[in-house]
This record gives sequence, structure tokens and C-alpha cells, in this order.
Amino acid sequence: MGLLVSSSNANFYENQYITKGQNILAAFDIDRSFQMDLDLFEMHHRKTKGEKWESFLESFDKGYTYIPILKQMLNDAGVPQEFLYLAMAESEFSPRAYSPKKASGIWQIMPKTGRQLGLRIDEFIDERRDPIKSTEAAIKYLKSLYNATGKWYLAAMAYNCGIGRLQKAIKEAGSDDIYVLMDEQKKYIPSETRNYIRMIISMGIAFNDINTLKTEEKEYFLNRGAALTLASIKLPAGTSLESISKGAGMDLKELQQYNRQFKYNFLPPIKGEYDVYLPYDYLLDFKQNFKPKKIDLENYFIVYRVKKGDSLYSISRKYGISIATLKNANNLNKTLLSINQKLIVPLMQSKYKIANNAFRGK
Repeated sequence: MGLLVSSSNANFYENQYITKGQNILAAFDIDRSFQMDLDLFEMHHRKTKGEKWESFLESFDKGYTYIPILKQMLNDAGVPQEFLYLAMAESEFSPRAYSPKKASGIWQIMPKTGRQLGLRIDEFIDERRDPIKSTEAAIKYLKSLYNATGKWYLAAMAYNCGIGRLQKAIKEAGSDDIYVLMDEQKKYIPSETRNYIRMIISMGIAFNDINTLKTEEKEYFLNRGAALTLASIKLPAGTSLESISKGAGMDLKELQQYNRQFKYNFLPPIKGEYDVYLPYDYLLDFKQNFKPKKIDLENYFIVYRVKKGDSLYSISRKYGISIATLKNANNLNKTLLSINQKLIVPLMQSKYKIANNAFRGK
């Protein structure tokens, strides 16, 4: 681990690196001297220029719908708002983000961890992709990690590499000091985690630097008082997303954009109510015009596993429904199916017997 030593980096300091960096470090319980870490400097310089920086700006822009919500939720829970940049490092604010290790959503939560935190993950819904509920779960997890470690930077490390791995590293190092744990030679924690911490700090500095953002005409990113942008409404099981979008006067694809937790174009057909999100701009129209419609009000849903030789045509013929209905129920854009792929089949006629894996829309 090197330190900044020369005056050749003067322009970098002029870019409010010192001032903004100290605020970010303080939020994570990191000593301000860590800002002089050469690897942090190099990462910040590299990530805030060129195509990579443009990519981060684009991601921040796309995720701006969620940013005021995430900030308020973190603040209300007593978690530093700077953990917003953890979400950015994890997923670039995309609810659809999915890793090879099966982590999903804005906070990249693993299936087992998600269920332990109370998130529902099943055939019809994955609440890791719910921007609100996943944030509630992430906050709960971060606070538990903080309670276990006593420092926010340790909580961030544990979020990335796991609490067990971090505790082992601290034991081996004989210290929880960030300089010791981040040692590039001893490698107490994984390189991914070392880069992860520097990435969060670097993004925190960059997105709080008015000079940097003005250059890109993105200074509105600093508007911490931005109004909340999404309304949450509770609707019964089986309600079609199309009827919601029509009631709100918005495009179905736009509604889906805010509700990636639903795997199909209807709310889960299992008894209960479900949170649906839409921009506040559409809320009044929705309240005035929404006409509840459940998929196949008097019928059932079954889960069909695709077999060799199956096609949308053959399956739709078998169950007496249209190809369009089958595609809409499964949110399919393509006609090609895969063997063992699971499809939701809305049964249109009561003459069909219901299999053991059927679900009734109530």
C-alpha cells in the first residue's frame, strides 16, 4: 500500500479530492489519512475518466428514480447515506442485476441471505428485485454486520466477502485496522473486497464533487432533498399488470421497469396483497381510472415444464389458449423455448383438471 507524496497531483487535489474524501471516510469510520492511499488515488483517477466514468454517470442517471428513496431509507434507519455507493458498486442501481453467483437486485443479495432477511423468493416473485423491500433487507443486514464489527467500513467489507471471512482475516491480522486488512502483500481479505472498498470511497468522492459533476452537467445528482418519486399501492393476488398500466395511463413496459420483482405479467396468484410501484405522476390517474382485473378471474394457473418437441403453439393448443395469452402471462418476447423451462399457463376452461402444482388466483 503506497501513499501520495508528490506535488504532481495538485490538479487532483484541486478537484476537491481532500475535502470530499474526508467526509466520505468519516461516514465509514475510516481515518482521514487513508485518503492518501496510493491505490485509492489511482482507482479514483482511473474510474472518473473516460468510458468507465461515462458508464457510471449513465448508471447513476438511470437509477436516479430510486436514489432519493434509498437515501431517505438509509438515513431513517441510522445507516450512513454513503452506503448508496455500495449499491452502485454492487449493481449500478439496476433491480435486474444478476451475478454468476446468483446474487440479484440493487443490493445483490444471495437467495439464502434474502430468505433469512424475510424476502420472498419463489416461482412468481423475487423480492430481491423489489427496490423498497430489498433496501429494507440490506439495511437490516448492514446493521447486523455493524453490530458484529463495530465499524461501518468493516460492515461494508463483510457485506462483500462475508462476516465469517472477515472475522478470519481480523484474527489472522491481529487487528481490524483498515491499513492492516487492506495490505496488498499480506492479502488478509480478498482482492475483490479491497477493490470494493476503494470503489465505494472513490464513487462517494466523485458523486459529491460539484466541479466534477458540473463538467458533465450532472450537478443535480447532489440534490439530496429530491422528492420521492415512486408511490406504493397494495393490490390483490392475480391482478394483471396490464390492467394496472391501463388504469394509470402508462406503458406496460414502463410499469414493469419499476416492478421487476414480479416474474410474470400478473401479481402472484397466491392469496394476499402485493406492493406495486408507479411514479407519483401517474397516481391520480390510477386512482380515478383503475378497474381491477385478475388474470382469468374464474380459473386457475398451472406451472408447465417444457418438454422436448414443445412449442408455444403446441402448448397453447393443448390448453385452449392463444399464443399471445401464453406469451403475455410469461412476459416472453421470443418464441424459442428451452427444455425444462417453466411456463405459467392460465387455464381458460374449467374442464381441465388441476395438477398438484396448480395455484388458484383469489
